[in-house]
Amino acid sequence: MGIFLLIFWGGSACFSVWRAQRLWKDPDYYQRVVSQGVFRFKKDVSRGLVRGWAPFSAGVVALLVAMLMFVAAGVGQHQEGPSPAVVAAALLIVVFLVGVVLQLTVAWFNRPRWCVPAYLRQETAAWAQRHPRKAR
Repeated sequence: MGIFLLIFWGGSACFSVWRAQRLWKDPDYYQRVVSQGVFRFKKDVSRGLVRGWAPFSAGVVALLVAMLMFVAAGVGQHQEGPSPAVVAAALLIVVFLVGVVLQLTVAWFNRPRWCVPAYLRQETAAWAQRHPRKAR
């Protein structure tokens, strides 16, 4: 069962990285993905989540590596003290969580700018669309 999960997560990570690099470079692809309705949220949030795909993809890759490190470290077997692989895997899980948080901040605030493709940096964020007076 664990092998199938790793294969699935590895394929998902590869697809996510492929999509992130394509979204980063191709405005037409961004429009196509947004029009397909990848996320079932309101339009402003969905556009923001797609805008923030790059940090999320980095987090997905970090989570895949963490899972592989847990397997390599033999998690579940009796050991004294944490192995370096388990510590590194735990840090990679933190990287995954940071990627998710960055995707959400891009969706809501279009910040940090370095996480947003250059052609999308002028787009209005979801927070600014919903709270126009507070966003000024």
